[in-house]
Amino acid sequence: MKSKKHFSKPFDDGTKAKLEIFTNYFTEWLPVFISSKENNFWENIIIYDFFAGEGKDCDDNLGSPLIILDVLNKFNNLVVSTGVKIKVILNEANLETLKKLQNNINNFSYNNEKIEVVLYNKQFNELFNEIFPLMEKKPKLPRLMILDQFGIKEITEDIFKKLIALERTDFIFFISSSFVRRFNELPEFSNYIKIKKKEFDESKPFHCHRVVFDYYKSLVNNDYKLAPFSIKKGINIYGLIFGSNHTYGMEKFLKVGWNINPHTGDANFNIDGEKIIEGIPSLFEEDNTIKKIELLNKKLEKNIFEKKEASLYNLYVKTLEFGCQPLHCNDYLKKLLKEKKIIISGKLKSAKIHTLANYSDVKITLTK
Repeated sequence: MKSKKHFSKPFDDGTKAKLEIFTNYFTEWLPVFISSKENNFWENIIIYDFFAGEGKDCDDNLGSPLIILDVLNKFNNLVVSTGVKIKVILNEANLETLKKLQNNINNFSYNNEKIEVVLYNKQFNELFNEIFPLMEKKPKLPRLMILDQFGIKEITEDIFKKLIALERTDFIFFISSSFVRRFNELPEFSNYIKIKKKEFDESKPFHCHRVVFDYYKSLVNNDYKLAPFSIKKGINIYGLIFGSNHTYGMEKFLKVGWNINPHTGDANFNIDGEKIIEGIPSLFEEDNTIKKIELLNKKLEKNIFEKKEASLYNLYVKTLEFGCQPLHCNDYLKKLLKEKKIIISGKLKSAKIHTLANYSDVKITLTK
């Protein structure tokens, strides 16, 4: 539950950053399910906002509930032409806040013939555990969830494991990573997230969300896809964790992240302290190095030349898991092709790498 004060003043830059990420990802996600040639397959699409708030701030900046409706408005032609029913589930635990949300929705124009908005006034755990059995009955139903918890305690290990068990559900949840770094050994924190103090590098406080992300990643025992994004808010670092069961979801999310930060794709600030200034290269080459891309290239080099990875699809998946886009992998592969170190029996892809998954004949062969 958000503080009432959160909406009584303009959203700060950190809040605007996370809302921008959600907006951009939802804009990427929605057309996949309402413009697909297979859209008659989808009976419903459901979007959940479990910590909805009032819907906008005092300056009329849209919060997540109204952003959902606003994006749906932008795709109204597709919404009208498709047979898919769209349901928007909004939950707000504070009754006074919920009433303001209801009023803001009533005053917001949207296609209420095609879009059903359902409001709940429940604690998150109560509502999630109530509707999760219904989700399990239809695990392939397309769902998008935003979980903007206030603090850290709502997305427990149990809740997280339930989220990643849903087959066609993408989610974005937020967490106060700086608070985890500072107070993780206190009972009120350690009861919810089990990270030891020694796991944080005190010389790199801005990396705290990466540590929190690694904790959640350790809870995944299959090929479920996760990606982090760090958000600087004053002296504190907040972060989001994105989850999807499909590589295409990862592609879409990483596209959003790299559009915000073209150096690392995982923060709205200079997280690695790179000395890169746009348009002003340094005299020292090491200062011009984009570290993440360099590390990706080394990873790809090891997989190709040491591990003898021959599947182009597998290399793309490893690239996504590293937090980079297919085009970053392509840049390195093109370099190897130019140097005549490899031969590729197929075309490189910049998107929709899942279409390669069942083509074992698309291979990489070493020339030496």
